[in-house]
Amino acid sequence: MFIIVISLPQTYSILFKKKIDYYCLTVFNLYKVFYLSHSINFDLPLYKAGEELLFLHEDKIRFMQDIFFFIHHEAMSIVEPILDEYRIGLAHFRLMQFICHYPGISVGELCSMLGITKQSLNRVLRETLEQDFVYFQQTPTDRRKKVLFLTKKGKKLEEELFSLQRKQFVRAFREVSNNTYIEGFQRILYGMISKKSKKMLENLTIRKIKDKNNVGK
Repeated sequence: MFIIVISLPQTYSILFKKKIDYYCLTVFNLYKVFYLSHSINFDLPLYKAGEELLFLHEDKIRFMQDIFFFIHHEAMSIVEPILDEYRIGLAHFRLMQFICHYPGISVGELCSMLGITKQSLNRVLRETLEQDFVYFQQTPTDRRKKVLFLTKKGKKLEEELFSLQRKQFVRAFREVSNNTYIEGFQRILYGMISKKSKKMLENLTIRKIKDKNNVGK
């Protein structure tokens, strides 16, 4: 298990009303990237948003790349045994995830989010339809347009898969136990995606909130 030691500048003592010399974060499974005896010191000066981050050296960015690889690999490995039982793959899982997160999503929106063509999506979508995981429904405003929802069977499977990955997130967040760091981490992840992807997520989230409010009326 790794201990990443973060040295905080003295100015933080004013904000927290006490002197903080070091704050240690325990990170899981990083032994796959470095030897157990290895440690990394991160210097965190007070920078304003958008200011050049001279302290962010190439080796630290490359190290984060390694972490992202293992996060993705392990998150997918957790759910693969269950997917194998249903004879479906990760592509089906991603499809069901987005339909679960954004009920009423269209095929075009799915293609944009997944970065694939309709032709590429057709096979995966057809198989999930045949296994009764998802279904089409006409929109009330335009009957020519069809949108996607999860069936009861699909919801049950997606919840089972999500519960496995949720444990991975909860385990990591418990090690931090500070909303400030968690929110900062979310901002970093959000900052890494393109403006187009941000706009897409924003539009889908707004529509999701509106749909929930309409159901409650």
